[in-house]
Amino acid sequence: MPIKTLFFLFNGRLPSEKAASLFAVKSCEAFADEGLRVVLLAPRRLGRFGQDAYHYYNVKQNFEIVFLPTLDLLFLPIFKKLFFSVGFFFFSFSCALYLKFKAGKRDAIYSNESLPLLFASLFFKNTFYEMHDFPESKLSLFGIFLKRMRRVLVHNRWKINRLNEVFKMNADKIIYEPNAVDVDEFDIAANKDEARRSLALPLDKKIAMYTGHLYGWKGVGTLAQAADSLPAEYLVIFVGGTGKDIKDFKEKHGSNSRILIAGHKKHSEIPLWQKAADVLVLPNTAKENISKYYTSPMKLFEYMASKRPVVATDIPSVREILNNTNAIIVPPDDPEAMAKGIIEALGNNDNLERITEKAYQDVKLHTWSQRAKRILNFMERPVI
Repeated sequence: MPIKTLFFLFNGRLPSEKAASLFAVKSCEAFADEGLRVVLLAPRRLGRFGQDAYHYYNVKQNFEIVFLPTLDLLFLPIFKKLFFSVGFFFFSFSCALYLKFKAGKRDAIYSNESLPLLFASLFFKNTFYEMHDFPESKLSLFGIFLKRMRRVLVHNRWKINRLNEVFKMNADKIIYEPNAVDVDEFDIAANKDEARRSLALPLDKKIAMYTGHLYGWKGVGTLAQAADSLPAEYLVIFVGGTGKDIKDFKEKHGSNSRILIAGHKKHSEIPLWQKAADVLVLPNTAKENISKYYTSPMKLFEYMASKRPVVATDIPSVREILNNTNAIIVPPDDPEAMAKGIIEALGNNDNLERITEKAYQDVKLHTWSQRAKRILNFMERPVI
């Protein structure tokens, strides 16, 4: 039976500087483009940026956003883990109560959050879970949750294998679908020099750029160390991060003349920053499972759409999409190897053009629109 309304449950600040909120609004926009009524449910939390999400992310207002009550005490300097759990429980209950009165049998409940979906599954069978992480404890409880889900989406094939090994999940219940990008948003007309002039960046430097958060598992420390092994004409630019992470990163690496820490930028500004680069770097670590196995980095797809050569680390989550034909692959957690990869990316122009064009053609399979079409087709299929 065709889905009438899709309720998308998202437990986070909206809008915010984090990739999770971008994922939520881009997914909702794409689902709504397929003719569905889409309602995004989010907690009414403190600390949201002073703009509405549509304007902040430059998305169409083709879906509704409903802010639900929650208990938001995260502004307090103590007991943050406890207060997050309390707020998460409160929001999950608010979602279930809202859906009880607003959702019907032809509607779908969709989320990458387990607890709100578990509560919703008490009233609705049409529940769909997008698995962003993988449980490392309480596996029996998570197995009960998975059995209540109608379908499960995973970002990479490693999770498919683990779901089968750990939970004996039927393959017909699982769809493999990595993250995505709006290609037109990143393939902008500005050339490198125009972008640099607009951003007041030096025209005479060879720029290697990272855009994203500054968490340790992102491998940004390795990239910062790699800057010391690059020739003097190279500049490594870091774009993104939360306020505290930017402050800490500046304290550690800000004195390095080969590093520029640009700080957080609106997502709509990132395409111009990436056009200003000579090479884009994805330095994810192999030391943490969230990086090595769980993730499907949105920046990976944004890099590919920017028509700039990509240097990325050789880990399973990255290898799902990138290989030696569309990127320069280097060993993870190795600053010297990363520096060599960056230098290589600016060396052989013929090879650079080939891998950059191959990456651009490959990423066209991973647009938000195509992703939504494939997911909806899967969701509406009869359960065997």
